[in-house]
Amino acid sequence: MSVSLVDEVRGAEFGDKRLDKRLSKVLSEFGAKPNLSIPAATHARAEMEGAYRFFDNGKVTPEKILQPHIDATRERITQSDFVLLVQDTTELDFTRPKQQVRGAGPMDSKVRRGAFLHPLMAFDLAGLPLGTVWQKSWAREKIETTLTKEEKNQKRKQVPIEEKESLRWVEGIRAAREVAEACPQTTCVCVGDSESDIYEFFSEPRSTKQGEVHLLVRAGQTRVTI
Repeated sequence: MSVSLVDEVRGAEFGDKRLDKRLSKVLSEFGAKPNLSIPAATHARAEMEGAYRFFDNGKVTPEKILQPHIDATRERITQSDFVLLVQDTTELDFTRPKQQVRGAGPMDSKVRRGAFLHPLMAFDLAGLPLGTVWQKSWAREKIETTLTKEEKNQKRKQVPIEEKESLRWVEGIRAAREVAEACPQTTCVCVGDSESDIYEFFSEPRSTKQGEVHLLVRAGQTRVTI
């Protein structure tokens, strides 16, 4: 299966044809040199400035960019009998020696600055990636550095799931359930590592009107089974 980046987002709509055209240009340049910075990946100063203006435009959002790809991924899922919907979190480290990136937040310490990305990606049984069906990104405003491990655990128990970062796992299975509903002829299995071994994750409904999403979770808690 050969799919170009430009084709994957061709249906993105920003309400401005110039932005639609700029997205294709940006992807063509960055796709050819994904390891380079914006100044290094673009061919001229005008292209570099155009890329920065594109990302700074209020009409441009990650959701609008990604939606055509999500739609195309769902179409590929319908062509498979069985898919794994795998979710996990990755760090985006934007730490700089002097001037820090605007919008970046503390990570595991106040020194490291960046953000987090939690995608839900589809794979067929052969391990072929079919694409992303959902994702969530966020930056922390602050982190607690004065509490002991025991105090942190006690505080975490008092905070509702809606206010925890672990809510991402629940949102991920909800997105997987939507995929199972949209692709009823495909067996969908939502996969998560030990961080997803939480009560709220397992208590989420898995049945849809037309099917069901199955679970595969790496155990992280000691439990008694009967």
